[in-house]
Amino acid sequence: MQPVAIAIAKDGRIAIADWKRKGVHLFLPDQKKYLFLYKAEKDQEIQSPVSVAFGNMELYVSDSALQKVLVYDRNGTFLKSIDGVGTQPFGRPTGLSFQENGGLLHVADTTRNCIHVFDIDHGHVRSIGSRGAGIGGLNFPTSIALDSRGRLFINDTMNFRVQIYDPGKGFVAAFGRHGDGSGDFAMPKGLAVDRWGVIYVADSLFDAVQLFDQSGHFLLTIGSQGTGAGEFWMPSGLFIDDRDRLYVCDTYNGRIQIFQLYDFTVEADRS
Repeated sequence: MQPVAIAIAKDGRIAIADWKRKGVHLFLPDQKKYLFLYKAEKDQEIQSPVSVAFGNMELYVSDSALQKVLVYDRNGTFLKSIDGVGTQPFGRPTGLSFQENGGLLHVADTTRNCIHVFDIDHGHVRSIGSRGAGIGGLNFPTSIALDSRGRLFINDTMNFRVQIYDPGKGFVAAFGRHGDGSGDFAMPKGLAVDRWGVIYVADSLFDAVQLFDQSGHFLLTIGSQGTGAGEFWMPSGLFIDDRDRLYVCDTYNGRIQIFQLYDFTVEADRS
């Protein structure tokens, strides 16, 4: 197994995108059932699953090779595919994130350098961003995340930064730079935001997860290269569940590592 993305639904379902096996591991705890999803539509099979997300009782899987977002029902039955925007197919769909309030699916289209937003019926609502290195410009966006306020966080990969968008205000802020020091980015992959606003970025080249505050200030690093507990080998996808647990796809170690989070700002205030 080479997990590259993980998502957990409100009802406890777990989906893990497995790049090596070209499919998705789906766990249905209420049914005490496990499924391996490898079929797409008609005679197609999943080729390159790179992200997963739950929303509206559905499971979404982005397949960068098929250039589609595959949609499955809550029991793992294939429903349909989202092929792009209007008559234009996706360039390379990667990161997925679902906004419960409003029922909006966000899809990072890496080679088209934008984020597409779809409504609950999978109709296109808007697209965010275009190619560029300036404010609001994107260069190969990959992982994305939404916080409790509906703000969108984008791993602007080849600009080596994270950008933040507000649905009502547009561009809010950006932080990051290419480098090999603490707080720099070398090969940023997964992205997540916890309930306290801390931003988590997995960097595969550093074999670590870096933490930042809302202003982009570096806070600390989780992990280092290795095979032991708390060590990583090419970490990629990140996910934070409702119990404040951070899931890290430790890709080349073939496992998911789980960390319990807490509000360390409270502890800092006490000291």
